[in-house]
Amino acid sequence: MKTLTALAALCLAAAAPAWAQLQPEELKLESLAETMQPHWVWLNDISFDRMLDGRAYLVDADAGNMLGMISSGYGHGILMLAEDGKTLAVPSTFLARGTRGERTDVVTFYKTSDLTPGAEPVIPAKRYNGMPFLSVSPVMPGGRFGLVYNFTPEQSVTVIDMQAQKMVGEYPTSGCSLVYPTGPSKFFLICGDGALQAATLDAEGKVTLGKTSKKLFADDDPVTEKGVWTGSQWLFFTYSGKVYVIDHGKDVPAIAKTWSLAGADGKDWRPGALQTAAYHRGTGRLYVLMHKGGLDTHKEPGTEIWVYDAAKGTRIERIPLETPAMSVAVSQDDKPLLYTTMFGETDLKVRDAMTGKLLRKIDGFGPTMTIIQPAPVPAK
Repeated sequence: MKTLTALAALCLAAAAPAWAQLQPEELKLESLAETMQPHWVWLNDISFDRMLDGRAYLVDADAGNMLGMISSGYGHGILMLAEDGKTLAVPSTFLARGTRGERTDVVTFYKTSDLTPGAEPVIPAKRYNGMPFLSVSPVMPGGRFGLVYNFTPEQSVTVIDMQAQKMVGEYPTSGCSLVYPTGPSKFFLICGDGALQAATLDAEGKVTLGKTSKKLFADDDPVTEKGVWTGSQWLFFTYSGKVYVIDHGKDVPAIAKTWSLAGADGKDWRPGALQTAAYHRGTGRLYVLMHKGGLDTHKEPGTEIWVYDAAKGTRIERIPLETPAMSVAVSQDDKPLLYTTMFGETDLKVRDAMTGKLLRKIDGFGPTMTIIQPAPVPAK
């Protein structure tokens, strides 16, 4: 025993000089491009197993690596991306003692180039906390204002001046929910009876509610809240796969036309998932996550991506998926990439959006990724 003790002491003594030579790592601040690049993409992680630590990952889909990460507090939803790609804002909720205590909601502004927190206006402690949608905190076309949807369960919207980086005010919405922008100063909300509530912003960002449409959606085949903006119209999908094209060119939102996702071979195939569809403005292609299932399976992940000519309402391609996906998004450049993730998995799959070919898998993210947000492109 004495021999072993002596040997151990000798080994420790011999190793001590090596430990002493170790130098502390020097921390430094990395810089990114000033503007989001066409194939940069944000992945939002609601962090179900650690909900106080919501986060978002910035990824270079061409290089296949992560560029940075931001933390966003409890129940992270989505980012508010400025149209110029130079800044972003994050609606966040914090509790004074972590899991309890006074609640504070803020919108934190960041520069893309360094992802360092900047201005942080406090907003009403009412923002919606739940599974995220793009309609919970969109930036209006033109980029001047962003809106945060509140639910307590009273419903309202908080207006953020994205340029001045300050809160404008909170405005009630007469019980209608979520926010669907249709122009720099126009948007609508969905009401519980299947109608749409029109609203406008004035030059200072004050909200005025307008007229409410008649009931547009059927009770026996309702639309989901996961609409897709084409740059001029909204597309909404019903449980059965019917597409409602909503136009807001006049005072009240109205149905411009309807068509069906199902073709001759589409029996029992339905849209679903969390981020159901994505639209590429340059080609007019609509990408929809589809699965085979019954009427009430609208939350099931997609096993295929069906590609449509949205203007004609016709399917032009089917892309089988190696594994199911809960979210789909597409970049808006002239060589678009198609992105998918699956809630519970840790990778981002990247495809050529024109051929459907899988280009790469980028792994190592959190297991509860939700909404995918590609680099913003201003509407023409």
